Amino acid sequence: MLLLQVLRVIWVLATLVNLFAVVWFVFGTTANFQRGIDLVSTVILTYFGIPSILLIVLSSILLFKGWSPSSAWGIVIVSIMILCMLSLSPTLFKSVNTGGWLSENIVTDTLQTTADGQYEYQLELINLFQKNSFARLYIKNNSTGEEMRIPLDMPVNTIKGLTKEKENYWIMLEGTSEADKYILYTTPRFPLSDETYEVSMKKREAKKQE
Repeated sequence: MLLLQVLRVIWVLATLVNLFAVVWFVFGTTANFQRGIDLVSTVILTYFGIPSILLIVLSSILLFKGWSPSSAWGIVIVSIMILCMLSLSPTLFKSVNTGGWLSENIVTDTLQTTADGQYEYQLELINLFQKNSFARLYIKNNSTGEEMRIPLDMPVNTIKGLTKEKENYWIMLEGTSEADKYILYTTPRFPLSDETYEVSMKKREAKKQE
């Protein structure tokens, strides 16, 4: 029967869309399993994700067995399942934050200028509170306009909380006797307040000082 064939195709498509929505939500909210699910995501998973999973499992079993509705009530039930899966999917898609997964989630302190006026700089914390978090130093040469980002061997994965104010000065960059070398140290306002690095602008590297 043509109607049943069309209904089956729509049923398969609705199941696949709902399955993709659940997978996208889980990967997105955990940043590809780099962070835990927060409270809001947990609520969404409870009210939209779990019903979707149940409908996907039930639909997959029935479709795999080749079952087709043989009565008007069966068609109504399958139609309701399809509508439910299609109505649950948009919320799962829209609730995904791609920051820290498909794109970097960057937290910075206030932009500063070195005492000699040569460079602007700030600390960049990437994907903070995730397993793949790291830190780097943003530098802009005021003479040439060139921008660079220098990796910092900073244990940012040990940071449990970070307070942001209107102005935040988490690092200081002080000059040395060598023109292209500076000393970077973290301030008491930053959770890791005892970090010190020797920064070479020429080599674009920062060496941690013990």
